[in-house]
Amino acid sequence: MASPPPEDVRRPTLPADLERLLHDLRGPLNSAVMHLEVVKRAGVDDPLAKQSLETIGQELVRLARMLPAAFSVAALDRNEMVVVDLRSTVEQELRRQGAASVRLLGSEWPRVRGDAELLTVAASHLIRNALEATEAAGPGRPTPTVTAESTDGRVALLVRDYGTGMRNPRVAIRLAASQKPGRTGIGLVTVERIARLHGGTLALSTPPDGGIEARLTLPGA
Repeated sequence: MASPPPEDVRRPTLPADLERLLHDLRGPLNSAVMHLEVVKRAGVDDPLAKQSLETIGQELVRLARMLPAAFSVAALDRNEMVVVDLRSTVEQELRRQGAASVRLLGSEWPRVRGDAELLTVAASHLIRNALEATEAAGPGRPTPTVTAESTDGRVALLVRDYGTGMRNPRVAIRLAASQKPGRTGIGLVTVERIARLHGGTLALSTPPDGGIEARLTLPGA
């Protein structure tokens, strides 16, 4: 199965079995939306009940958007494992995104073993998240940094932003219906899935001087 492009503008084509499952789940969801509209048209006098009906409608719409996104993550699969020049992969992604301001730390990066296309997707999401978080925090912030380190045969790709951070960054790794046009809101969930496919992990932490650091751990070459 082909891996998705680095952009999450469109979901990848699902294999036939997952496409059927998605279709089957959409049936009861569409039925619930239809019957909700029937109840709303019948009229409800209680203001609290009216608000609850509106909330149910909004949540059903959100669920309809999240289902295909969730299936696109589940459909990710690892192809051939090869030796990957991680620094070169990151540099190519920075050029593609026009992110010349991102600083690469360290001259010699360890190589990793993995699916080159999936690792490009993971790097894309992490870099874009770091850029957006730093930009959203306002002017005067340091630019994001990317580096890699090796310990006991494992390699960690470290992507650091200088945004406002959060008390519990772990909650950021979740499926969400993005409000940004053309975005699915599954960036970090996708990266975590890619990490698991490589026997690795994704962890987020809050450095003492602010922002968030994403640590993608992969097998060394």
